[in-house]
Amino acid sequence: MKRLVLIDKKNRICGDTAALSPRCSYAWAYATTRGKPDIEGLVLIAARLLDESLGKTCRAYKFSTFETKGDSDGYFVFDCDCYQAAPADLDGPAAMVAVMTSCFYVGYVRRDY
Repeated sequence: MKRLVLIDKKNRICGDTAALSPRCSYAWAYATTRGKPDIEGLVLIAARLLDESLGKTCRAYKFSTFETKGDSDGYFVFDCDCYQAAPADLDGPAAMVAVMTSCFYVGYVRRDY
């Protein structure tokens, strides 16, 4: 299953799709098993599921390969299925550094309220 890690603008790990088990998120299980993964679609689903788990609601999500200018709110997204795996425990600044150095940067997902 595809593992994405979402980091906010304050460099805090906010979400890890490894925590989205098929039992608790049918949407994530379905999206990751449909053949060749559409990374943009997966990023948008991951951000929406993360926000729902935190009790946040957003009107729309938009993916771009680079962070948008201005005061946009959103997440930096890293693909942790590549080369070296991210640490299992994602607490603390060392974990954030490990994700940023050992995982592939995918892009930025902006949240519109």
